[in-house]
Amino acid sequence: TKLLMKKKLFKLTEQRKHELKLATVEYLRGLHSEINELEDALMAPGALSPRPRMSGMIILEPDSLVSEAHYLHTGLAILYTIDAKSGFMKIFYIWEERSIIVLYEEFREKLPNDDYFIMLIEDSELVSITNFCMDGIYEKHTSAYLLTQKIINEQTSRRMMQTDILLMESKSARLSAFEQKFPNLKGRLTWDQKCAFIGV
Repeated sequence: TKLLMKKKLFKLTEQRKHELKLATVEYLRGLHSEINELEDALMAPGALSPRPRMSGMIILEPDSLVSEAHYLHTGLAILYTIDAKSGFMKIFYIWEERSIIVLYEEFREKLPNDDYFIMLIEDSELVSITNFCMDGIYEKHTSAYLLTQKIINEQTSRRMMQTDILLMESKSARLSAFEQKFPNLKGRLTWDQKCAFIGV
């Protein structure tokens, strides 16, 4: 009953869907201001799909095709694998709100995801787009390539922050480094998730 109530409360109104589409465009405009024509393509019917998703939902599994990218407006998501021997989780990336969730190469080339899970660990609002739709946008709008590069650069920079922590010899120092480098994650991860992210 509680789950049904939560689902009902988490349903998006048409107004909220429109707000989330606009928020997606504004996020992209913050990365690259000249996106007027691209904005029209993104706001066209059928391009962006706002979706509420509950905490614990897996939005990508191993051996599945990567057919969508997502703008995470609210919530938190993790990219992880499960070690076959130990059964422990290894977290490779954490997406905070106002970021793009994508495995870019697999998304663009329509390749299967071999190893990774992507799971939401907070109730989230996503705005999704398919690679089929993006093919048409890339074909017509060169600004889409500039935006993509900025998104990749942002992910690389964030990944390097985690790598810096993982390379620290003193495991006892990793927790304080994590809290310093990722202050917005304070209180949002379980102890096990924290350890899986910093290799403790």
